[in-house]
Amino acid sequence: MSNLNSNVIPSHAKVSDPGIDGFRKSFRDMKTATTGVCMTRPLGGMGHVVESVSQILRQLKWGSAAEQALKNLNFSMDAYQANQVLKQIQDPAVALGFFYWLKKQAGFKHDGHTYTTMVGILGRARQFGSINRLLDQMVKDECQPNVVTYNRLIHSYGRANYLNEAMNVFNQMQEIGCEPDRVTYCTLIDIHAKAGFLDVAMDLYQRMQAVGLSPDTFTYSVIINCLGKAGHLPAADRLFCEMVDHGCVPNLVTYNIMIALQAKARNYDSALKLYRDMQNAGFEPDKVTYSIVMEVLGHCGYLDEAEAIFGEMKRKNWVPDEPVYGLLVDLWGKAGNIEKAWRWYQAMLQAGLRPNVPTYNSLLSAFLRVHRLPDAYNLLQSMLDLGLNPSLQTYTLLLSYCTEARSPYDMGICSQLMAVTGHPAHMFLLSMPSAGPDGRNVRDHVDKFLDMMHSEDRESKRGLVDAVVDFLHKSGLKEEAGSVWEVAAEKNVYPDAVREKSSCYWLINLHVMSDGTAVTALSRTLAWFRQQILVSGISPSRIDIVTGWGRRSRVTGSSLVRQAVQDLLSIFSFPFFTENGNSGCFVGCGEPLNRWLLQSYVERMHLL
Repeated sequence: MSNLNSNVIPSHAKVSDPGIDGFRKSFRDMKTATTGVCMTRPLGGMGHVVESVSQILRQLKWGSAAEQALKNLNFSMDAYQANQVLKQIQDPAVALGFFYWLKKQAGFKHDGHTYTTMVGILGRARQFGSINRLLDQMVKDECQPNVVTYNRLIHSYGRANYLNEAMNVFNQMQEIGCEPDRVTYCTLIDIHAKAGFLDVAMDLYQRMQAVGLSPDTFTYSVIINCLGKAGHLPAADRLFCEMVDHGCVPNLVTYNIMIALQAKARNYDSALKLYRDMQNAGFEPDKVTYSIVMEVLGHCGYLDEAEAIFGEMKRKNWVPDEPVYGLLVDLWGKAGNIEKAWRWYQAMLQAGLRPNVPTYNSLLSAFLRVHRLPDAYNLLQSMLDLGLNPSLQTYTLLLSYCTEARSPYDMGICSQLMAVTGHPAHMFLLSMPSAGPDGRNVRDHVDKFLDMMHSEDRESKRGLVDAVVDFLHKSGLKEEAGSVWEVAAEKNVYPDAVREKSSCYWLINLHVMSDGTAVTALSRTLAWFRQQILVSGISPSRIDIVTGWGRRSRVTGSSLVRQAVQDLLSIFSFPFFTENGNSGCFVGCGEPLNRWLLQSYVERMHLL
């Protein structure tokens, strides 16, 4: 794990505190003892107790009023019933208050189930300090934790993107004799792959097989999804075939994953073929399948056919939810048909559904694309009136538009919109310091902000960093743009941007970036190669610079990214060539590359 970046986590949330040591010791002491889990009777005629208690806890915040209401019920409850109540509580503060209140009641004793449920509730709320205190109490109550308890804890850390802490729990559970199961491994594989650490995910997959846990349909589905989302679609395809060859039958979830991966890779024909294969295998499409196929048809330009799928979905008695309506808003908005997008938005409201933030983002993007700023402003206000908080993607959309604004007036209106969001990213940008002699002040500023945004998903962070670097670069703040890129690269925001394909053979992948970010990233990466040569004397034998297609163009070889990169390389006489007719990949190699990298101007290319 030494190659992983250190995850930032508050001191009170660390799992390696004395409480865990006691947790570990107690578990060893109890290995030969009984499980300590109470044998309880089913609800039976006592179901009304669970419902009455749950109703009070749904209506009241935890406090003296809630305690008095419970006391007035004059009920008795065992651990089984307490667990049923805890599972119905949404508010972690209420759940924790009720949990400790029960503990003080005469004759009541929590068991491993109630403790495990409570760990899950606190984990969803990311209250890791409270979890540690709960685990200490679990030890004192002589409740033996099991693999489910640990899995809940690992899942909680994974959701919060605290990967090192999740691995600590994984290692600790083995030290005290609790063997991980398939769920443990699948959870760890999933969270590492989503965070961009595919090598760790695949290592865990191999370790799972090594301990005799053969993959089942669920496991295969998780690994296939991980590989695909990490950009390794051929490997995902091979694993899907291996799954079938080993007699493991794909289920509806597996097909949905494969169709979605092919759709994301724009392999629309393959996605539709899988859809037909799924139906031939006897599976009826569900809401997820219909949504994916509608998206595929929309991206192919068949928006009327996508609407027909919506009709079929309703005929099959699947009630369309907000994401389905939101998808049609998004598809018509991207097609430039604002009126249709608006009609689907209105249809969603008429169906009694409340739009979520992604739907508002889709409509906001559509308004910005056709420069309808007053409509964008009104939409943002209505979003705030509903009590919805603009997301990182909302702010990214506005910042990208501001960068490309046609006039000072448009830029001014867009700046107002960015301020209205109230997103922390706006204060981060406004308080960006001017670059000092070594850029450390800017890097510290960026470092703190990305730590604050730690729990945001990687794609959202990447989108924002791309927009920030692009904005700074095109605003003339190129030193600051370079520093932002360097910190983001260190924090693995762009995990596949720079990698060594083989010994001294490097790949610089720029195709997912805007043109300003691509130029900045390329300049700082080439400067890094120069620094490595001066320190170690080892030169790269070959560098491939992949531009592919840019964010604003889907045509390989003719994007803004490719043109900007080619212009930069030409100005500085980079000894590049293209091979095999791939005009979207610039190649430098051998002695000409080494001589060029030693030129002093390579250090300052990003300032041009």
